Amino acid sequence: MEQKWRTVRSEILLQDRWINLRADHCVTSTGTEISPYYFMSYPDWVHVIAITESNCLVLVRQYRHAAGDFFLELPGGAVDPSETNLEQTARREFEEETGFSAQRWELVTSLYSNPATHTNRVHFFLALGAVLDRPQRLDAGEHGLKVELMDIPAVLDGLRSGLIGQSMHVSGLLLGLSPAGRLALTTT
Repeated sequence: MEQKWRTVRSEILLQDRWINLRADHCVTSTGTEISPYYFMSYPDWVHVIAITESNCLVLVRQYRHAAGDFFLELPGGAVDPSETNLEQTARREFEEETGFSAQRWELVTSLYSNPATHTNRVHFFLALGAVLDRPQRLDAGEHGLKVELMDIPAVLDGLRSGLIGQSMHVSGLLLGLSPAGRLALTTT
């Protein structure tokens, strides 16, 4: 039978509105002590696989400071502490970042972003029939974010070369294109 680790003590090293860095003193199921074991608590995230009627993906290009470059990504962001409806959060983030809305929404999957070191989950939503119908409302850290519409086959062809450089976004995109009928993920 699988046994979880036991936490002997915890120490919060850094905490603010975006991150909570903690160091735990752990004992594994075999008695091995691991200390410190660092992990980060973030809010959950939502990301949107949005497809227009003309079969284009609605993507955003924005600067990511840790990597020091601009990345093509799925629109999305953090779930605010007061938000309990994940679809509403996805709609809000999508509309704010892109100026687009969509009538048909579906939760594709919820995955851990990195269960070795992060506590949060990322929730991927499929939005069909996306239309531009309002101006963007960008947050301060999103200055320079650009919306890009790209043909689905062109995006799929570019994945191996790093067109979308965020691994979570690649997995969410592939999983979201399946229920949209744009990619078959079944075996024969």
